[in-house]
Amino acid sequence: MSKNILIIGGGTGGHISPGIALYEKLREDGRMNPVFLTGVSDMRFSSLGDIETDKLYTYNPPAMTKNPVKIPFFILKFLKAIFRTMRLIKKNNIDAVVGMGGYASAPALVAAKIKKIPVFLCEQNSVPGKVTLKMEKYCRKVFGTFEESTEYLKFPDKFIRTGNPIRNNVLVQITKEEAKKTFHLGHSEKLIFVVGGSQGAVRLNQLILGLKKKYPREFKNIGVIWSTGDFSFAEYKERSQNELDAGSLYISPYVKRVGKAYRACDICISRSGAGVMMELAAAGVPSILIPYPYAADNHQEKNADAFVKAGAAVKIKDQDAVPEKVAPVLFDLLNNKNKLKLMSDCARNASKIDAADEIVKYIKSELASGVK
Repeated sequence: MSKNILIIGGGTGGHISPGIALYEKLREDGRMNPVFLTGVSDMRFSSLGDIETDKLYTYNPPAMTKNPVKIPFFILKFLKAIFRTMRLIKKNNIDAVVGMGGYASAPALVAAKIKKIPVFLCEQNSVPGKVTLKMEKYCRKVFGTFEESTEYLKFPDKFIRTGNPIRNNVLVQITKEEAKKTFHLGHSEKLIFVVGGSQGAVRLNQLILGLKKKYPREFKNIGVIWSTGDFSFAEYKERSQNELDAGSLYISPYVKRVGKAYRACDICISRSGAGVMMELAAAGVPSILIPYPYAADNHQEKNADAFVKAGAAVKIKDQDAVPEKVAPVLFDLLNNKNKLKLMSDCARNASKIDAADEIVKYIKSELASGVK
């Protein structure tokens, strides 16, 4: 008998991408029928277009607030989101709910608890988010990326380190040279991929522009695939055209063919959200990680530390992300093939490519047990 699974992911690409990866894996299983729930505002993520329209639902989860004036409106929107989810659960005869983390999943998880539907949680970061910490008591399992998460959980026995689900389009089979041609950078001797996460990162955009302006001779044979984020794209596209005269550049607000970008590059400069980090690991890409300093509970810093410990990355603090401090590290790595090879191997060792398979296996086992 098939099982109907509701996946909730929203807020950032770090919650949505692994949710889509899990959706893809459930669809491959003939006995699992997934549907996906996300926030109305999250429909800006083009990756959601890969989900069948009749399997994709939206609701309006409110953002967390401590403003006493806004709390009554927060409660009202939260309740409306709960009732919306309860109707979806009934309409689709849902057998289990999987929360991908973040505030966007909170109302749906509460709805599942009210309806007494089995709940599973996916936690991408080394420091579990507030929703995971609030809901772990009621869930069957917490599927995590970092073993360090158990230090923060009240029910560590529920934690299983499965890794973070990776989308099929990340692990493309293509040669490095062919991947470089995808971005019109086949002539570049070395290639850097710059990604600031789903929202982009102004600090990283400033850094890359500064590096190319300050070190034109060094960048002469170095290509850059530059994902700016939507907010900064127009500004940095214009500035790159007017202010830069060295090296080659592919600039875009969002790199949809991300798997080819990973295959093309020699190193990635990135924020340290768990989603992009586990993609880097799965693709075996060495990285320079610049944690976002205002991430909740400083989880990006701790994510980066885990990769540094594994030998897969170098960490540079946000305040040190300036051309004069980053350039020596970057050029030293690009000129050291042995070091890059070692980091690549360490990245793959830190990855869990079969994360989605593992999660599906555990969900099927739990549901088959019939335990409420």
